[in-house]
Amino acid sequence: MLFLKGFIVGIGKIMPGVSGAMLAINFNVYERLLESITHFFNDPKANIKYLFIFGLGAIISIILFSNIILFLLNNYKFVTMMFFIGLIFGGTYNFAKKITYNSKNSIWIIIIIISFLILALSDYKFSYQLREDFMDNVIFFIGGIIEIMASIVPGISGTSLLMMMGIYNHVLGLISNLFNFSFVFNNINLYISYGIGLMVSFVIFSYLISFLLKKYKNMTYSIILGLSIASLLYLLINTFKVHASIIQIILGFMLLMIGILISCILDK
Repeated sequence: MLFLKGFIVGIGKIMPGVSGAMLAINFNVYERLLESITHFFNDPKANIKYLFIFGLGAIISIILFSNIILFLLNNYKFVTMMFFIGLIFGGTYNFAKKITYNSKNSIWIIIIIISFLILALSDYKFSYQLREDFMDNVIFFIGGIIEIMASIVPGISGTSLLMMMGIYNHVLGLISNLFNFSFVFNNINLYISYGIGLMVSFVIFSYLISFLLKKYKNMTYSIILGLSIASLLYLLINTFKVHASIIQIILGFMLLMIGILISCILDK
């Protein structure tokens, strides 16, 4: 079951607008993952086993589905997005029940939803052209930082942020060509820059979120819920802009329900 959760979270990581960390929270593995990382030496054997099983599922799905996701989004975007909206919707509903509500955190939830939607719906797009100089390394280092930040901070989609930077397709290319040794050799500087960004961000944000969950858990959960609801609304708005046939709409809503069901099963 842990491997399957990692597998689905990995797919979510490469879906535009989908937060892998939010899926991890929905599946009740998020805090355990943070605990395994930030308190690794308390029980190294158990933590290695937990991280390995989850990480293996995530890595395998990312490698296997990088090209498949591109194909599905290009040809069956409505149906594909509806399934992931179902996963997020079911998980968000379950997650919302864990929060103790009061006027203060309710206001925070509303502010987060409005702020995120304004930013997301601004529809800012930029396409970064590789220059084959040091600036490429800087951009991919920042991209690595953003990728892990979005992986650890729930409700934020790393793919959406990478799209705003204009390097999403470049990063997807790095992943999908991981076993193309000539491609890796020719782009080794981008792999190294991106990897260093990933490691730096991993250490900083793992400890930061772990600290916030311990000291300000209810408030942190409220902010996460706000981000999750905003992400869900953003995905719905953009998905329903996609032209779809009657058959695709029917299939999409069927997959929406399947996604909700899977989310509820994996929440246990």
